[in-house]
Amino acid sequence: MSLSDFSLEGKKALVVGARRNMGKAFALGLAEAGADVAVADSNLESGQLQQVGKEIESYGRKALIQKTDISKKEEVDNLVNKVVGSFGTIDILMNVAVMYHHKSLIDLEEDGWDKLTDVNLKGYWLTIQAVSPVMKKQASGSIINLTSRGGLKAHADKGMGNYAIMKSGIAMMTRQYSRYLGPHNIRVNAIAPSLVEWEEFPGSERNSKKRQEKPRKVSEQEKFEAWSTGPQNLPLGRVATFEEMANAAVFLASDASSYITGTILNVDGGYMA
Repeated sequence: MSLSDFSLEGKKALVVGARRNMGKAFALGLAEAGADVAVADSNLESGQLQQVGKEIESYGRKALIQKTDISKKEEVDNLVNKVVGSFGTIDILMNVAVMYHHKSLIDLEEDGWDKLTDVNLKGYWLTIQAVSPVMKKQASGSIINLTSRGGLKAHADKGMGNYAIMKSGIAMMTRQYSRYLGPHNIRVNAIAPSLVEWEEFPGSERNSKKRQEKPRKVSEQEKFEAWSTGPQNLPLGRVATFEEMANAAVFLASDASSYITGTILNVDGGYMA
């Protein structure tokens, strides 16, 4: 084993859905490991994505910021063209974008279903379709999708039905593309988290590099995001830090995982055990 296998020095990455939380953590983790990183999100107005770009540059890496609605093919194609024009290629694609709803499958309107599905599933398909020719040309690449424990196990929370179904689709999309793109030396994997810290919630100001020794109290919003299951239901008894999620992404993006494809990596504190 060589520690250099974990390095992303010289690599060019694109992280879609990168303005906050796990998307931001993934983007900064890739930059810290050596990659230049393009970040995309549907929201530029908040200024969060621009801040992520500045933090990427603080590592001495190049950053590119692009507003993109991944449910629209023309915007995805424009994003990929701009990244390739700026960076020369794309070695790593991370699909992190997600949209939630607060209605059950029974109560969700057709327009709501279409909007959620276009972002949560179709958007991932569009980004992979756009990036694949770039990676095929260079005969290498790593694609990492964000699924969820909700895509692997059904939950009863009424507000997460479409989300869970789409995350299940992402898991299968990952496996399918691993077979289509494997012959071109392109690896396709997914990360499935359970409970992860969130920037907006109390306690998020703590340094995520310091892992918690004891479980902390989970907010009501976190309970919703985690389908009302707190860290006491996880074998490790705590939520994941952003750094722990970023570590998984760096591993899957790097040569250290060169023989891993079609895998759903559960970074879930033992939830699926």
